Amino acid sequence: MDNYLASGHLKDANGFVLNINFELLKGCPYQCEGCFVNKEQDKLITEENTDKLFNLIDSSSQNGYRTFIAFIGPTDFLVSSNTVDVLSDPSIVEVLNEFKRLSFQTTYLNISNMAPIIETLNKYYNECEIEVNLVIDPAKITDTGYLKTLEKNKDKFLNALNRENVRSFGIMNVYDYDKTKIGNLLKDYEFMHKRVEHLFETTIDYNFSIGRKPDLTSAEFQKATNRIKELFNDSVVSSEKAQYLRFSFGKLTDSLIEKQYNYLNGKLYASPLLYERFASFNDTFLVPTDSFQIEEVEQYENTLISKQFVYANKTTECETCSFLGSCVDRGILFLMETYNVKDCLVAKDALETINYHGAKAVN
Repeated sequence: MDNYLASGHLKDANGFVLNINFELLKGCPYQCEGCFVNKEQDKLITEENTDKLFNLIDSSSQNGYRTFIAFIGPTDFLVSSNTVDVLSDPSIVEVLNEFKRLSFQTTYLNISNMAPIIETLNKYYNECEIEVNLVIDPAKITDTGYLKTLEKNKDKFLNALNRENVRSFGIMNVYDYDKTKIGNLLKDYEFMHKRVEHLFETTIDYNFSIGRKPDLTSAEFQKATNRIKELFNDSVVSSEKAQYLRFSFGKLTDSLIEKQYNYLNGKLYASPLLYERFASFNDTFLVPTDSFQIEEVEQYENTLISKQFVYANKTTECETCSFLGSCVDRGILFLMETYNVKDCLVAKDALETINYHGAKAVN
C-alpha cells in the first residue's frame, strides 16, 4: 500500500482505505480553462469540526479502515493566499497528521512563495509522505517553452523540499478541447502522454472540475463526459496502447476498498469515481451524518448502492452490462441519475481492452 492504490495491488490491502479531499485553500491568480473552483470561499475547520473529523477517523480505524491520503485543495498550493496559515493551524495540523500522505496540486507557474511553504511542511508534517500533482494546460502541450518552465520549477521546488519519494501525477481539466488550436492532437492520448511523461510518474488524469458548477446542466455534464469517453475509446484500441492509461480508470476492483469523500466547512460529500474523483458541493452529494461516525457513512453508501441498481433498469444498457457492479461501486449510476443521463458514461471499449487483453498497470 505504499503506492497510490490505483496503481498498487489488491493483495497488499488488508482493509479499507480512507481518503478525504479537504477544501481548505483559497486565492489563485490564474484563470485556467475548465476550472470552476470557488477561489475566494472561506474554508474553515473549527474546533467542533475537528472533533467530528476525529470521530470519523477513530470510528473508521475501529472498523477496518486506514487513513491514507489527505488531498489539500482546491487551488494551487504554491500561489494560494492562505497555504501557510492553513498548514500551520493547530487543528488542521492535528487532523492531517492522521493521514499517511498529503496531496497537493500546482501549476508550477510560480514558485516564488515556496520557501515558507516548505518550512511549514517540514516543521509540522515531517512524518507524512508528500504528493505534488501537476495541473497541465492541454492547450499548451505543444509549447516547448511552457513545458520547460514546468520542468525547471518542479526541479527547483523538489530540490528545495528535499524529501524522499515525493509522488507526482499529471492532471488536465476537462473542457471543449476542440476550441483550442490543437483540438485534433488532444484526442490522441498516447501523443499527449509522450509530451509530458517526463514531468510525473504515471499518465494523465482528467479532472471534471465542471462538477463544481452550482448550476451544472445535464447537457454540460454529458458533453464533458462524452469528450473523455471518446478520447479513451479512440486511443486505447490495443493492450499495447493501454499502457498509457492510468489504472484508476481501468482497474475495476479498486473502488471496493478505496473510500473517498470531499470535505468542506464541516460537511462531508460523496465523491464518485468517474475516471478520477468527481467533486460537487450541491446538496445532492451531501452525506447525512450527525456525529461523523463511519457507520453513518456506510449506511448512506449502502442506500446509494441500492438506488443505483434500481436506476439501472431506467438506462439504455446498464442493467445487462458486465461492468454494472463496478460502476455502482464507483457511484457512476448515481451521477447518471443526478444529471438525468440514460446512456453509458464510461469508455467501455477501453475498459474491455484493458480487462480482457492482459494490459498491465503503469507503475
